[in-house]
Amino acid sequence: MKSVVDGEGVMPAPVNAPGTFVPTFPRGLLRNLTVDIALPWITVQLLTHELGFSDLSAVALGALFPAASIVANGLRRRRVDFIGLIVLVTLIGGLAIALVTQDVRFAMMRAVPGATIFGLACLLSLGRRAPVMFFVARQFTAGDDPAKLAAWNARLDGSAGFRRAMRILTLVWGLAFLAKAALWTVAALVLPTAAALLTGPMLGIGTFAALMAWTIAFARRRAGGAR
Repeated sequence: MKSVVDGEGVMPAPVNAPGTFVPTFPRGLLRNLTVDIALPWITVQLLTHELGFSDLSAVALGALFPAASIVANGLRRRRVDFIGLIVLVTLIGGLAIALVTQDVRFAMMRAVPGATIFGLACLLSLGRRAPVMFFVARQFTAGDDPAKLAAWNARLDGSAGFRRAMRILTLVWGLAFLAKAALWTVAALVLPTAAALLTGPMLGIGTFAALMAWTIAFARRRAGGAR
């Protein structure tokens, strides 16, 4: 049995029960640290200090690692990963603007627009019956299973506690993403290139890890209160 957000709190439910919200910590964090932080940083250091590349060219080449990872994940799953696609488009867009303006800071701020849009979307959806995090959680839990999708929709209609839990999750995630976007912008504008290249992705991964840890704790805490 696992703890799930439901009813007037979080209640035990079978792991595979449709419509349940069972947050689990994502796998592959070490791979993300390697692909999104370590390899780009090493690439920039080698290209700028050993081969004489400009900061902009080095950052653009270092960005090939996360871009290739996104494409490879999509091909492996044999379906369009819309989140990965958005990240890839944002990455390419940031690099394109940086190349046109010859300002490396735009390349290092590539995740800021997406984080800002997601954070604002979360806050603007709080007044709606189904806020943004309902759709995010439903997608990760139910996928394309019609029965599970129907169960999620039914729970939204039938449980005020479930709707309240989704709004709390949406509020916290929205504020956190806006804070991440602001800090990432400051890092790109103020820090040296090498430091900003490390700080930005670390902010992104650190924010996501902290949010997942809080979400799991939130579900478990409400589960204890429901017993």
